[in-house]
Amino acid sequence: MRRTEKPLTPKEASINLGIGDSTLRKWCIALESHKYFFPRTDNNRRVFFEKDMVVLRHLRELVQVQNFSLENASLVIVSKYKENASEQQNTDNSVPALRDPNEMLQGLFDHIEQQDKFNKELLERLDQQERFNKKLLEQLEEQDKYIKERMNKRDAMLMESLKASQETKKLLLEAQEEQKKKRKGLFSIFNKG
Repeated sequence: MRRTEKPLTPKEASINLGIGDSTLRKWCIALESHKYFFPRTDNNRRVFFEKDMVVLRHLRELVQVQNFSLENASLVIVSKYKENASEQQNTDNSVPALRDPNEMLQGLFDHIEQQDKFNKELLERLDQQERFNKKLLEQLEEQDKYIKERMNKRDAMLMESLKASQETKKLLLEAQEEQKKKRKGLFSIFNKG
């Protein structure tokens, strides 16, 4: 372990791994039950160096991606990384309870800066989504208007066609009636004689 390497707190480690604090605690307990110990502060709090983060990332891969049970994943990890572990829970490798306040503030500022960047990107995406939704609604309204106009035109044409058809039928019936009257008149002349 390099002495210049800055240890991560459990909170930083859980954020780095994308898991909850309680999950990290369960994973550490499972590894420690198989004799993979993490360095601790004077206050007996676990801290994590890069070598520990590699172990925890591998454990996350086994548990969350490959669906190993925590017990089996712990056994695999310990058999692979046992030489990287601290020898026991509290060793001379423990780190001071407090980190340099300037480092802590810088870490906090970096985190806030990253969060601000993420929030800005999220707001931009939301704005893009809102513009897209608005454009889509406008297109749907235009399409609906077009469809209604076309249906009204079609209905008007159908009504005109229906009226014309009825008018034609009426004229045909009148013409047939006229023909019948003419025939009756013609037959009545021949019947008289």
